[in-house]
Amino acid sequence: MKISNFTRLTGLLLVAGFFISCGSSKVNVDQLVADNKYDQALTEINNRLTEDPGQPGLYIKRAEITAEMAQDINPELRKDHYNRIVTDFELSAEMGANESHLATIDSLKQQYWKTEHNSGLRIFENNDGINVYETAKSHFLNALIIRPDAVSSYKNLAVAEFNLGNIDAAISSLESALDHSNEPSAELYENLGYLYLEKGNPAMAADYYEMANTDMTEDINLAYGLINAYISNSNHEAAASMLEILVEEYPDNANLRNVYGTQLYEITSNIMDDLKDAYEENDTSLAEQIKMEAVGMGEEAETQLIEAFKRDTTNIEYLESLAVFYNNLAANYLSIAKVAFEDHKSELRNRADKLINFATDYYGRLNEIHPNNSGYNSKLTTLNKLKNN
Repeated sequence: MKISNFTRLTGLLLVAGFFISCGSSKVNVDQLVADNKYDQALTEINNRLTEDPGQPGLYIKRAEITAEMAQDINPELRKDHYNRIVTDFELSAEMGANESHLATIDSLKQQYWKTEHNSGLRIFENNDGINVYETAKSHFLNALIIRPDAVSSYKNLAVAEFNLGNIDAAISSLESALDHSNEPSAELYENLGYLYLEKGNPAMAADYYEMANTDMTEDINLAYGLINAYISNSNHEAAASMLEILVEEYPDNANLRNVYGTQLYEITSNIMDDLKDAYEENDTSLAEQIKMEAVGMGEEAETQLIEAFKRDTTNIEYLESLAVFYNNLAANYLSIAKVAFEDHKSELRNRADKLINFATDYYGRLNEIHPNNSGYNSKLTTLNKLKNN
């Protein structure tokens, strides 16, 4: 009996020793990480999760190791690493992560996002050149894998894409920022308006500029953007309405007056088309009304262009604006005179003659400044022929 009991005791000790031996052989994951043996650490974690996948803390640990590994490679190669990190965070939650685990996940997400986002910002601040924007783009894309709701990362990604010439991608980034914004800023709408204008879509540009809902008299750059959108979309009435407000607010701004005068001419030209239709339809009362409207609008356009030139007589652009205005409006009157009622023809031709004289004068000034400009010479030749006829 004693021998038998001793034998059983020995057997128990051997079994206990076996389990003690197995426990003591467990690899220390933290030590492997400290020794930069990331692959071995991941192998150990994967083995443990294969045995028991219901360990939320191990998924977090695996994500941390993957993040360490990501920092050892170029930012453009980190995408897969960050996707695995996000997957591990999700698996941790699915496997019953407690409040402490969830708090750790939130903290790590913020940490990893901040690392990538700030790296992109530092590149913007310290460097220039297309390669810089490629690298910054990679950082912001990485940041957005971790936090796909990060509005600031979308905005900065748009900056990188724009500087790389990727207008559509820049728009997409800002629209994503808009989707994730609870209270979108006026700046966000303005930037989208600008990008759509750059893309050649003035209608969308105008929509976004209008959504900015900013006092145009307080933000002259936004006002210019919206005006350009209207002009590009041939919405001259809307452009002129805004310019009228701005000219009242900034009466000494020569550029505003020059653009305003140009838009008023475009409106005048459209009115002249309506006048031609009224003549061709033999509508006497309508023709008289439209003729007066065309004269009034043309005179206001002339006033604004002259006022612009008065404020900066050295500006060739303003001088040329007047020359082109007089030349084009003269052509309008000559064209209308051909179909006008007989009792209107004399008045219309007289107006055309006066405008031709003014056009000749201003093109003559331009020709004196740039005597070798073939365009100015050609205009003068044409105008002199019209005067002689």
